Amino acid sequence: MFLAKSEYLQKIKRLADMAKELRVNVYIWGERGVGKTFLAKYIAPNAIVNPNAPTINPVIIENFDKNPVLDFKNNFLIATGTEPLNKDLLKRYFTMDIEIKPLKDHPEDIEEFIKLFTSQAKEELKINHDIKIENPDISENLNSLKRQIYKKYLLPQNKDEILELLYNYYLKNHATYEEEIKDFEKTLFKAMREKYGSKLQISEKLKINRVTLTKKMKALNV
Repeated sequence: MFLAKSEYLQKIKRLADMAKELRVNVYIWGERGVGKTFLAKYIAPNAIVNPNAPTINPVIIENFDKNPVLDFKNNFLIATGTEPLNKDLLKRYFTMDIEIKPLKDHPEDIEEFIKLFTSQAKEELKINHDIKIENPDISENLNSLKRQIYKKYLLPQNKDEILELLYNYYLKNHATYEEEIKDFEKTLFKAMREKYGSKLQISEKLKINRVTLTKKMKALNV
């Protein structure tokens, strides 16, 4: 399966289908996390990734641009890299090359990948509840988006779960009361600062005197 909602990825899919049918060697390149290996496995689902010895199976070689030398010949080669190859190398080893652009250049596909990674996370983590991704992290393309989804599924869902985690933590680890209170306040103030920004809003939400809050935040270096 290859997700392709945008016109851009539909074009990529047509090229991939052509390569898959004709079994021609393909070089796939683009930024980290854009889905190069994902596309390579779509073209050659039975391929061996980065083999150490000759094989009759299709082969996928990652980071080919870093070391563009083949130790053995193969009838069906898919390679990936972050940079385009020069014309001589491309002509020597490949019939076509495919560039996959960053996710920000085809944002129509973000929601489809969220659905894919959400489904994978629920199955792998044995979790049934749904989550909502309001601000998708595509700073590292699919890598950061997938990490964001899995991280959110692994976070506690409510206060009771958080208290349960703290309880289990304190059963095994503990410092002095003063140290624990400082750690708690520092974590709390950092979260409030990120959420609300101004000390005025934080003091109102936490119902704490703003002068006292300012002194505490300064002492904790928050």
